[in-house]
Amino acid sequence: MTQPLLTVELVPSTCWYTNVRSNVSKSDWDKLRRLTYKQANYHCEVCQGRGTNHPVECHEIWDYDDQHHIQTLMRLIALCPACHEVKHIGFANTRGRGEIALQHLAKVNGWSLDQAQDYVDHCFQIWRERSQYEWTLDISYLKEFGINV
Repeated sequence: MTQPLLTVELVPSTCWYTNVRSNVSKSDWDKLRRLTYKQANYHCEVCQGRGTNHPVECHEIWDYDDQHHIQTLMRLIALCPACHEVKHIGFANTRGRGEIALQHLAKVNGWSLDQAQDYVDHCFQIWRERSQYEWTLDISYLKEFGINV
């Protein structure tokens, strides 16, 4: 399988509710997300699509240092709602939208549904392993935007 264009990014359960939005003011979050949308010309950075109610949404890209258990913010990207739902397919599953997200993942990556499911299963295995640990949050990336954390 080739490197996917659209990936699943399951946040370890021990990191839920600790993200950029929960660590900056509402005005700083609004500034960050609006800048992200504008830089992407209000189109999804993965599929170039747009949503109907919200053209794009802001998504946090994280790196996980599995040895030191540090969750590091790498960048913010603009995603259409469908691609954003794939990134959080575990949440989509809880809302009864897992199959829709799986179909979108397969379509964007040119995969069969079986290939997409195998990939998602692999992502959930990594999630289970990472969810066993407490993680340190590193959002120092935001200094590039003049936001001190």
